[in-house]
Order: sequence, then structure tokens, then C-alpha cells
Amino acid sequence: MEIMTIRSEISNKKRKAMIIAYSGLAAFVLGMIFSDKSTTLPILPFIGFAIFFLSMLRVFWGIRCPRCRRYLPPLTSYGSPFSLPKKIKYCPFCGIDIDSELKETK
Repeated sequence: MEIMTIRSEISNKKRKAMIIAYSGLAAFVLGMIFSDKSTTLPILPFIGFAIFFLSMLRVFWGIRCPRCRRYLPPLTSYGSPFSLPKKIKYCPFCGIDIDSELKETK
């Protein structure tokens, strides 16, 4: 069984939110392309944009440090859209090592 670290938990939350955000963006773009041609789905671009917007809010303001429970927008908005960069080593608020085991923080 793989050891769950703080980095892996934050990366999992970020990855899920970004997959949903990109799906919402795709629905928005496809809805804009096909809204002229279809009268049955004119609301699809609005739904897609709402999904995209709310998911991006989740990435920037919804992911917290498991130890200090502070929001981590500086960490989650930096680097790859699907994980935390290896350059980030510590929580900027409580100083815990991001690569430490998750159960140590609870």
C-alpha cells in the first residue's frame, strides 16, 4: 500500500478539480460552437462556464493544508495543472514538510 503524503492529497484534490474544470471549458467551447446550429441546447455554454469557474475557484480557494487548515492558493496555482511541483517543500503558513505522511498531521 502506498503511503499517503500531504503532497499526494493536495495533488489529488487539484487533479480532480482541474479535470472537472477542463471538462466544463470543453462544454463551454462546444456549446458556443453548436449553439447556433441547435435550438435544444442553448444553455450548454452557460453551464460549461459555470462548471469551469466553480472548479477554478475550488483550485485557488478550496484546497487547504491538512495540518493548519489554511487555504493554499500560492501552492495550488503554481506549476503543473495536475500536481504540486517538486520545488515546493513546505506549507508557507505552518512550515510542515509537504512530503511527510498524512496521518502525522491529524
